[in-house]
Amino acid sequence: MQLLTLDIICRRWLLDRSLPIHFYAEALYHSSTAVRELSKDTLKIVNTKNIPVDETGSAVLPDDFSSDVACCLAAGEFLQQIPHKSYLNPLRVHDTTTGQFTVQPDADNTEVNNALLFGSNGSYWFWNVDGLGEFTGRYFGANGGTGRGYKVIKEQRRIQLTGDFAGGNVILQYKSNGQGVDNASQIDWQAFRAITTYIDWQRSPGATNKDSAEGRTYYNEKRLLRANLSDLTIADILNTLRKAYTASIKN
Repeated sequence: MQLLTLDIICRRWLLDRSLPIHFYAEALYHSSTAVRELSKDTLKIVNTKNIPVDETGSAVLPDDFSSDVACCLAAGEFLQQIPHKSYLNPLRVHDTTTGQFTVQPDADNTEVNNALLFGSNGSYWFWNVDGLGEFTGRYFGANGGTGRGYKVIKEQRRIQLTGDFAGGNVILQYKSNGQGVDNASQIDWQAFRAITTYIDWQRSPGATNKDSAEGRTYYNEKRLLRANLSDLTIADILNTLRKAYTASIKN
């Protein structure tokens, strides 16, 4: 796979426009801004990192973090995704003796459900049996889901996980904000036209006008780039339709 760098894009843009190298810094500035804008919804630079979790269930966010895609546990060759828990307390508890952060206690001081797939979470299970003690098939009280989870706390640059993750590791898949770029950053070659037209737009008199001729050209190239980067194929669409079809008894 061939990749471009912002250095190559900027120098090619200078050659195409018959401009001297003196405009290189300006082109590099605008192209890095273009990468930031495109990474929001088009380029989708998704990074995967194995991050440690401290003894309080807290993990530090990567520097280029924009939004989370998934927080997972490694289960062999698979990633087991952890659900969001929006009600996790973002305030950390200090030990008054040591001054160190400590694990948040459970609301009712009981153990939470540790099963990722199935568990009772402290509820009672009921089922019916006949006079011979045979199970009749009616079964109530069991629930699914898990009490484990995580919450992204952007203002503190960290992730808070439930206490049973303390001292381990999680695998975080996240969208990069594209701000860790420099002239050596590697960019998909399909983004060349979108980035160069963005430079043209920002150097035009209508740099703040999305409806200018240069602005419309950039957004057209952005739409083409999004279509080209899509990995959806006819085979994928057909397979989704076929999996959603279920045969049923006809009268």
